[in-house]
Amino acid sequence: MLNASAPQRLHGPEDLLGKIPYLLEFHPSDSIVTLYLGPGGRVLATSAIAIDAPTQVVVDDQLDAANRSNAAMIAIVGYGPLTASGSVTAVADAMSRHVQVFSTYLVSGGYFYCLNTGCACAAVTGAPFDPKATTIAAHSTVLGEVALPSRAALLALAAPDPVAQAAVQAALPQARTIHRPELVELDELLERAMLDQRLTTDEVARLALLLRRPQVRDAAWQQTDQLMWQRNLWLDVTRRVPERYVTAPASLAAWCAWRRGESVLAMAAARRAAAVDPSNTITRVVVGAIQSRIRPTELIPVWPLPPTSPTVADLR
Repeated sequence: MLNASAPQRLHGPEDLLGKIPYLLEFHPSDSIVTLYLGPGGRVLATSAIAIDAPTQVVVDDQLDAANRSNAAMIAIVGYGPLTASGSVTAVADAMSRHVQVFSTYLVSGGYFYCLNTGCACAAVTGAPFDPKATTIAAHSTVLGEVALPSRAALLALAAPDPVAQAAVQAALPQARTIHRPELVELDELLERAMLDQRLTTDEVARLALLLRRPQVRDAAWQQTDQLMWQRNLWLDVTRRVPERYVTAPASLAAWCAWRRGESVLAMAAARRAAAVDPSNTITRVVVGAIQSRIRPTELIPVWPLPPTSPTVADLR
């Protein structure tokens, strides 16, 4: 997993360790996390892999990410029991033959441990550490960045809610009887969401039908960037609509999450969309951008394309 969010500069181990959950979008556990740094310590990318993975597998993964991000140096942080320190240092030693390893740490049981060879700092024997209490964590929260308790909690944001799906399914027959200008309806529903009003079951059913129109879906795409209310809206609709209607809201959730630098969440939403329609344009753009390590700033000037012309597809 590689998260190529916007480059930023960190100072000291507390900043580095405090920022990691916001780069990954969740608080890691049982993982080896690597930060790929450019000149001046700017974070270019972040990767995570299971801490019990074979050393060579971890090294191969890190080398690939280091080459893709043109990293000048890396920082390696293990998350797990104290007994995992040997695995973390083995990875650091192997990587040091290919790229400068700026620092190596282990986070375990409310402490962080410095694993840098020959270092005599206080953290060699462990220094208290709470990732939620750092200055950098507070700053990240102000910026609207999110770090959920675990990877599973993050992925659950795009998972289906069977009870809500059944409710929306039951509301669809009545939603089909509504005949109003579709783009006007879309704007009204987006305005409600912008005011932090969660859509009702009837509104979600109507939105599910509207988004089956290419011109409505493309209009929603044009209006979706990286705002938190948009992220919340499309994820909420993704969880609540029946599977046959999930492609459009899930692809919009993926687009918004990717624009926010939340690549793990973007891929989770993209997988929901692709499970129903692998050829969906938005999904293919997002997945291709993530796999190619393209940053939003590199693609946004040319995407999304202008809306498609109206079709005669029926709402059904």
